[in-house]
Amino acid sequence: MKVRFNRWYNAVLTALLSIIGYGCSSSDDPEYICMYGTPHADYQFMGTVTDESGSAVMGIKVSAKNVYRRYDSTLIETYGVDSTLTDSKGKYAVEGEAFLGEHILKLIVEDLDGEANGGNFMNDTIDIDFDNAKKVKEPDKDDYWSDGTFAITQDIKLKKK
Repeated sequence: MKVRFNRWYNAVLTALLSIIGYGCSSSDDPEYICMYGTPHADYQFMGTVTDESGSAVMGIKVSAKNVYRRYDSTLIETYGVDSTLTDSKGKYAVEGEAFLGEHILKLIVEDLDGEANGGNFMNDTIDIDFDNAKKVKEPDKDDYWSDGTFAITQDIKLKKK
């Protein structure tokens, strides 16, 4: 009697588990796309470099540098993104890409030609405030990681040495 009960019990359990197993393997859930990347945004930095009197200064090097703090906050990595020289109207435009996270972008302003082009100016470093960025272009439909293109205007006033 006990053997018959065990066989019947095993047959019912086998049938039940096989039905549950097949039922769990079929799914109507949508398929997910595996993506690899880092969320980022493109930035355009532009502005005018002037002296203390408001006159445009030509030939000033403007460089964008990303500064990243690592886990322990003492290790800092810096790398250049782009650099340019101001034109005759003192205008500059630098482009770069920023990744989400704890980072700072700095504009490094250097007078490379000394007394030429208006005088000898002191170098300057400006922290970029990303809160003032204006979105100028939406990301492409296929670029899931991009947040778009943003423009930041930063006018710079240099002091003479």
